[in-house]
Amino acid sequence: MYINRIALEFDAAHRLLRYKGKCESPHGHTFKAEIFLRGESLNEKSFLLDFVEVKQRIGQWIESHWDHAFLLNDQDEELVQALSRVEGARLYLFPGENPSTEVMARRLFEEARRMYGERIWKVRIWESPRQYAEYLEE
Repeated sequence: MYINRIALEFDAAHRLLRYKGKCESPHGHTFKAEIFLRGESLNEKSFLLDFVEVKQRIGQWIESHWDHAFLLNDQDEELVQALSRVEGARLYLFPGENPSTEVMARRLFEEARRMYGERIWKVRIWESPRQYAEYLEE
Protein backbone atom coordinates (compact mmCIF):
# COMPACT_ATOMS: atom_id res chain seq x y z
CA MET A 1 0.00 0.00 0.00
CA TYR A 2 1.34 3.44 -0.96
CA ILE A 3 0.56 6.38 1.29
CA ASN A 4 1.20 10.01 0.35
CA ARG A 5 0.78 13.10 2.50
CA ILE A 6 0.29 16.67 1.33
CA ALA A 7 0.33 19.58 3.80
CA LEU A 8 -1.13 23.04 3.30
CA GLU A 9 -1.31 26.00 5.69
CA PHE A 10 -3.91 28.73 5.88
CA ASP A 11 -5.04 31.44 8.26
CA ALA A 12 -8.63 31.72 9.39
CA ALA A 13 -10.75 32.93 12.28
CA HIS A 14 -13.59 31.14 14.01
CA ARG A 15 -15.50 30.86 17.22
CA LEU A 16 -17.42 28.05 18.82
CA LEU A 17 -21.02 29.06 19.39
CA ARG A 18 -22.42 28.26 22.87
CA TYR A 19 -19.04 26.99 24.07
CA LYS A 20 -18.20 28.02 27.61
CA GLY A 21 -14.54 28.90 27.40
CA LYS A 22 -12.01 31.02 25.54
CA CYS A 23 -12.99 29.58 22.15
CA GLU A 24 -16.41 31.23 22.41
CA SER A 25 -14.67 34.50 21.52
CA PRO A 26 -13.72 35.11 17.89
CA HIS A 27 -10.07 34.19 17.42
CA GLY A 28 -7.71 33.05 14.70
CA HIS A 29 -5.29 30.26 13.94
CA THR A 30 -2.71 29.34 11.40
CA PHE A 31 -4.21 25.98 10.50
CA LYS A 32 -2.37 23.14 8.82
CA ALA A 33 -4.31 20.71 6.65
CA GLU A 34 -2.83 17.34 5.83
CA ILE A 35 -4.39 15.25 3.08
CA PHE A 36 -3.44 11.58 3.07
CA LEU A 37 -3.81 9.52 -0.10
CA ARG A 38 -3.49 5.78 -0.42
CA GLY A 39 -3.57 3.17 -3.10
CA GLU A 40 -2.14 -0.16 -4.13
CA SER A 41 -1.01 0.88 -7.58
CA LEU A 42 0.75 3.75 -9.30
CA ASN A 43 -0.18 5.48 -12.53
CA GLU A 44 1.81 5.50 -15.77
CA LYS A 45 4.12 8.19 -14.35
CA SER A 46 4.81 6.05 -11.26
CA PHE A 47 2.72 8.35 -9.02
CA LEU A 48 -0.13 7.54 -6.73
CA LEU A 49 -1.33 11.03 -7.67
CA ASP A 50 0.70 14.03 -8.78
CA PHE A 51 1.65 15.99 -5.62
CA VAL A 52 1.75 19.26 -7.54
CA GLU A 53 -1.74 18.85 -8.97
CA VAL A 54 -3.31 17.70 -5.69
CA LYS A 55 -1.66 20.48 -3.72
CA GLN A 56 -2.75 23.07 -6.28
CA ARG A 57 -6.33 21.85 -6.62
CA ILE A 58 -7.08 21.33 -2.92
CA GLY A 59 -5.04 24.42 -2.07
CA GLN A 60 -7.21 26.46 -4.43
CA TRP A 61 -10.35 25.20 -2.69
CA ILE A 62 -8.92 26.15 0.71
CA GLU A 63 -7.79 29.54 -0.58
CA SER A 64 -11.19 30.24 -2.12
CA HIS A 65 -13.25 29.14 0.88
CA TRP A 66 -11.26 29.19 4.14
CA ASP A 67 -8.04 31.19 3.85
CA HIS A 68 -8.36 34.56 5.61
CA ALA A 69 -12.06 33.89 6.19
CA PHE A 70 -14.29 33.70 9.24
CA LEU A 71 -15.43 30.10 9.69
CA LEU A 72 -18.76 30.15 11.50
CA ASN A 73 -21.73 28.10 12.53
CA ASP A 74 -24.58 29.41 10.34
CA GLN A 75 -26.67 29.74 13.54
CA ASP A 76 -24.21 32.32 14.92
CA GLU A 77 -26.59 35.08 13.84
CA GLU A 78 -24.94 37.90 15.78
CA LEU A 79 -21.49 37.39 14.29
CA VAL A 80 -22.75 36.48 10.81
CA GLN A 81 -24.79 39.69 10.67
CA ALA A 82 -21.97 41.84 12.03
CA LEU A 83 -19.33 40.44 9.67
CA SER A 84 -21.68 40.63 6.70
CA ARG A 85 -21.57 44.39 7.08
CA VAL A 86 -17.76 44.53 7.01
CA GLU A 87 -16.46 45.30 3.54
CA GLY A 88 -14.08 42.62 2.38
CA ALA A 89 -14.94 40.16 5.16
CA ARG A 90 -15.12 36.58 3.93
CA LEU A 91 -17.46 34.11 5.62
CA TYR A 92 -17.68 30.35 5.33
CA LEU A 93 -20.73 28.95 7.10
CA PHE A 94 -21.08 25.44 8.46
CA PRO A 95 -24.77 24.41 8.49
CA GLY A 96 -25.81 23.84 12.11
CA GLU A 97 -22.30 22.98 13.31
CA ASN A 98 -19.45 24.76 14.99
CA PRO A 99 -16.27 25.11 12.92
CA SER A 100 -14.31 22.77 15.17
CA THR A 101 -11.24 21.05 13.78
CA GLU A 102 -13.27 17.84 13.66
CA VAL A 103 -15.94 19.43 11.48
CA MET A 104 -13.32 21.13 9.32
CA ALA A 105 -11.48 17.83 8.80
CA ARG A 106 -14.72 16.12 7.71
CA ARG A 107 -15.63 18.96 5.35
CA LEU A 108 -12.20 19.01 3.69
CA PHE A 109 -12.25 15.21 3.44
CA GLU A 110 -15.61 15.40 1.62
CA GLU A 111 -14.28 17.99 -0.80
CA ALA A 112 -11.04 16.07 -1.44
CA ARG A 113 -13.02 12.86 -2.00
CA ARG A 114 -15.23 14.71 -4.48
CA MET A 115 -12.06 15.68 -6.39
CA TYR A 116 -10.06 12.46 -6.12
CA GLY A 117 -12.37 9.69 -5.00
CA GLU A 118 -11.25 6.72 -2.95
CA ARG A 119 -7.57 7.66 -3.18
CA ILE A 120 -8.24 10.15 -0.36
CA TRP A 121 -7.72 8.17 2.82
CA LYS A 122 -7.97 10.77 5.57
CA VAL A 123 -7.65 14.45 6.37
CA ARG A 124 -5.99 15.96 9.43
CA ILE A 125 -6.48 19.57 10.54
CA TRP A 126 -3.98 21.06 12.98
CA GLU A 127 -5.30 23.96 15.05
CA SER A 128 -2.01 24.40 16.87
CA PRO A 129 1.34 22.62 16.93
CA ARG A 130 0.02 20.45 19.75
CA GLN A 131 -3.45 19.38 18.65
CA TYR A 132 -5.27 18.14 15.59
CA ALA A 133 -8.39 16.29 14.49
CA GLU A 134 -8.64 13.69 11.75
CA TYR A 135 -11.46 12.40 9.63
CA LEU A 136 -11.55 9.18 7.63
CA GLU A 137 -14.19 6.72 6.53
CA GLU A 138 -13.65 3.10 7.40
